[in-house]
Order: sequence, then structure tokens, then C-alpha cells
Amino acid sequence: HRSHEFQKIYFDTKDRRKLLAETTHEHRRHWDSLNKAVENHPHLLEPQRESHCRQAVMWWTHHLAEEKRTVLRARNVTVPMLPEGPKRRCGRGEGEEEARVCVGINEANSCDWCHSTQADHDAGKPGTSPPNALDPKFNGPDDGNPKGWDRKRRCDQDQHPRCGLCEGIGGKAWSDLNEDIDMTPCEIVALPSQVNMSTVAPPLYPKAFTVKRKDGKQGGYSDTLIGWKTDPFCFGFFPQNDSIKELCYRSEDAYAKYYDINREAARTDYTIKLNGAFGVFSNTSASILQVNDQMWIVNHLWFVDQCICANPSGNHCTNPPCKNYIWHWDTFKTAQYLGRERIGVEWIQNHGTGKSSKMMDLD
Repeated sequence: HRSHEFQKIYFDTKDRRKLLAETTHEHRRHWDSLNKAVENHPHLLEPQRESHCRQAVMWWTHHLAEEKRTVLRARNVTVPMLPEGPKRRCGRGEGEEEARVCVGINEANSCDWCHSTQADHDAGKPGTSPPNALDPKFNGPDDGNPKGWDRKRRCDQDQHPRCGLCEGIGGKAWSDLNEDIDMTPCEIVALPSQVNMSTVAPPLYPKAFTVKRKDGKQGGYSDTLIGWKTDPFCFGFFPQNDSIKELCYRSEDAYAKYYDINREAARTDYTIKLNGAFGVFSNTSASILQVNDQMWIVNHLWFVDQCICANPSGNHCTNPPCKNYIWHWDTFKTAQYLGRERIGVEWIQNHGTGKSSKMMDLD
């Protein structure tokens, strides 16, 4: 019943809605392998079942033409409902077999806590805001920290013991190895009890802003894009909310970044620094534009321009049809206040990363 035309579109555009197996036999072999692994790890049964429910809804929505859905409805085919409540944590760090199961389970989980519409978030629609990570029922990290990163490189808010100052500070990373990161320096200045809270600014974005250098030169905004590896050269990938799979790391500088939540719109004009075998070639540039749930990626490659119409949500939404919006201006409104740090701010005011960053006292 599935549409081969839809699958070809998803495959050609590297859309994460594409099916990872082409035949029924391949799907059954994959499911049998997962079921055998879950028998050895019973705590994965409920996360696996809920993941299948999300996946079934995604297939019904994105892999069947309407006429096929009509035929199946006439046969009383029932599609499972989406799971209620937040996604379940997958994994306890019990080895490669458990991690392999969690790869499949986490692919169907969501990013919509931060990337739903601002209107749905403001209205308190379930699933459009992060849950309280300090609730005792949560025990992170959610993906089990499969790369084994230490608490300086990564510390999740729901982790036990709870994250403290100068933990989870990160830095400029270039591979999955724990040591392959230019860690930013950090020292503790004051605990919350030692800080006058009237001097602490809430962690909110302006509802509209533009980031540029005052002199108009390149480098108004810089970042390292990290996401699942989908091709050998890390050309096409999106940021992810877990580290289960092998990851790509790409440093990017932008001439400008624009954001307007009232229009549900954002744009960033990047210079892309290529890695690996393509690192010998000159940099390329890309403009990434998003309005509502539509994204356009305009790549200026060496001799040709390329425009890609993208769906950044893919399999990660929990309420199909899958739609992904720019981040909420108040995404971090409920963040826990840990105190004040003297920390290296990367790329700001002609500074670099690690020991070359600019030391600033920040909350």
C-alpha cells in the first residue's frame, strides 16, 4: 500500500521520513532482531512499544496516498494512538545491544518542546514545553550518554547527581571522542545564595533580533552544527536532540542571523568550512531561511547554486503531520539557575575558542 513515489522523494532529499528498510522481509528481520534484544532488556519494552505507535502514525500520514488510506479505512484498519505524556527514557548503559535498540526507539521521539508554534506553546498545549527536568521521576541523560562524555562536556538537567556550576559547559568539538573538544575554561564565582537575584537577567531571547558585526564583516554569528551522520562527507544533516548515532561536526560562520518570532521566521547566512576529504577545497556559503514550517536551504557551491526545500522535523515530531518551527523566544524561561561563572565566551569580539575565548562573568 505504501507510496514508492513518496519514499523516492524522501530518499532523494535526505528527508528523515524515508523508510530505512525497503521490503516487508527487511522490516520483519529488523523487528525480530529488536524483539530478541528487548527480551534481554525488559525495561526497553514500553519505550519500544511507544516508539512503534509513533512510527505507525508517521507511516500512515507520510507514506500512504489518500486513496490508499480510504481503502484501509474501509477494511477497518486501526492506526494506534500516539502515546500520552512525555517520551520514556531509553537505556541504562547496559552495552551495545541495548544501545542498538535505543537507536531505533529514539528516532521516533520529538523536538517539538522547543520547535512547535509559539501560539501553541503560549496556550499551554501539551507537548510544546519542556517538562520539569528536576522532577524525581526523570533520571537522565535520556539517551544514556552512549559516547561516554564526561560531565564537563555534557551534563543534562535531569541527570543524577544534579548538574552544578562549570559542568556541561562544552566547547568546540570535532568528533565523538570525549577528548576531541576545545573545552572552554570556567571557574565558579558565586552560588545562587550569594547572588543578588535582581542583577540576574532572565534567559529570554528578544522577540525579534539581528546579529551582525558592527563593521559589516563576516563573523557576526558562529557555531558548530552537530547532528546524525547521514552521508560519508557530512554534507546533509540537521541538529539532533540525542547522541545515539555517529555524529557530524561542522564549524560555521555567519555574516548575519535574523529572528522574528511574531512572523515565525528566521534566516542565517553561513560560510561553511568543509571537513574530511573535502577540506582541501575552498569554503562554500549557504543561506538558511525558515518561515512557519517551511525551510529553504540555498547552497552556493563552487560552480553552481542549489536550492533545497526541506522539512527539518522528519521522524522526530510526536503529533503528525510532522511540522517544525523556529525555536520559542522563551524556550529557556523555566531553566534552573545554578549561579555565576567566569567562563570563556567563544567567538565573541574577535576571540576564538578554548583558551582563546573571552573570559566573562555570566549567570
